[in-house]
Amino acid sequence: MKTKRNSEKGFSYIDLMISMLIFMVGILAMSGALVANRMRSQIIEKQLIAKQYALSSLESIMAAKELNPNDDVSGWDTIGNVGSNSVNGVNRGIFETDFRPIRMGNGADGIVGTSDDACTGTGACGTNSTPVVNGYSRKIEITDIPSTDYSTIRQRDVKVTIRYQVNGKFMQEILKTIVTDYR
Repeated sequence: MKTKRNSEKGFSYIDLMISMLIFMVGILAMSGALVANRMRSQIIEKQLIAKQYALSSLESIMAAKELNPNDDVSGWDTIGNVGSNSVNGVNRGIFETDFRPIRMGNGADGIVGTSDDACTGTGACGTNSTPVVNGYSRKIEITDIPSTDYSTIRQRDVKVTIRYQVNGKFMQEILKTIVTDYR
């Protein structure tokens, strides 16, 4: 007598469970990569904006240096932090110190980082009532570079720091240059 063997072919439940586990691991890995890419793109976007604010600040400082020195907010003597660059007993430095909020407008003088656009707080800043850019602050540090060749200061070190926040972490972009008064 011949026995009839039942040889059905197909997948068992264990095979199905193992394949689903492998599939889920792949899905989770792909999801993790997508989340990491999204976070990285946010960081890069904010970093680029911060660099643009720093470049704009340096441009404004250079413009203030080249403007007519008869104005209160222009000329070589005004390139300094508030309380610096004494000329005839009057401090001529116009750029605020410490981290200050960044405003969308430059204020009445058109120069960023001065008292009309760099006050703390979110309300009007002197005559400047433009809104504050959320999540960004700026610090401008200007120091004299003494020289043995000249009796007056002819070079200043300018450092602009933009601080911003991404996913709860504070980051910053720093831009440095040397401004000269050689004519």
